[in-house]
Amino acid sequence: MTVALNPQQEAAVRHTGGPLLVLAGAGSGKTRVLTTRIAHLIRERGVAPWRIFAVTFTNKAAGEMRARVASLLGADPRGLWIGTFHALSARLLRREAPLLGFGSNFTIYDQDDSESFIKRMLEQRGHSPKANPPRVIHSIISGAKNRMLLPEELGANAESPLERLAAEIYAALGPALRQANAMDFDDLLLFPLNLFAQHPERLAYWQRCFDHVLVDEFQDTNAAQYRLVKQLAAEHRNLCVVGDDDQAIYGWRGADVRHMLS
Repeated sequence: MTVALNPQQEAAVRHTGGPLLVLAGAGSGKTRVLTTRIAHLIRERGVAPWRIFAVTFTNKAAGEMRARVASLLGADPRGLWIGTFHALSARLLRREAPLLGFGSNFTIYDQDDSESFIKRMLEQRGHSPKANPPRVIHSIISGAKNRMLLPEELGANAESPLERLAAEIYAALGPALRQANAMDFDDLLLFPLNLFAQHPERLAYWQRCFDHVLVDEFQDTNAAQYRLVKQLAAEHRNLCVVGDDDQAIYGWRGADVRHMLS
């Protein structure tokens, strides 16, 4: 299967190496450029699918990307690391969990699970979940994690009793989740960074695993996501990102369009 590309898109697809930033508006074919580049790397450049790390923001988008690449290649690219940040991070962490004090069969808590867990922690500490809504506390903690703030940093900047309580719960949450062999959704982004900081040899290993890192909708990356792809691509510098600096839609997750310009 072939895809019609304009000269600028063709140049992006055939970019030989090093960092590549593709900026374009909505509906301009950014994702088509990314999927065509993946197919080009595999078919024309001989890159093994399992040495490509391609990430986007929703499961639907990831499925569509994989289907497009398969259509271009005429076969499913087995071993290709393609998915959301959370899915790919979980895949990595399944292999590394013991180094972080978890079993490889750790449970992933969704928002409802996390709020229920926080509710129990509040009750154990004598705090009323009605007066201190677990949903709000979870949101505060999640925002701090996405900005890569430690519990003590959240506490130091707290502007209300509820934020101070959230910092207290945040400090106790990590050990409690580890004891339960569970990670919350935000931990999936933070723990690879913790792993790489504590075990530089594992960072070096994962850097050697991938020859190319590609990111769709890069304007929606938050601090943790940005650092993850930057670290994975630091050795070979083959980082290709596409995005629209006027279309950040995940600001509530801590996304920062400035990552596209740094």
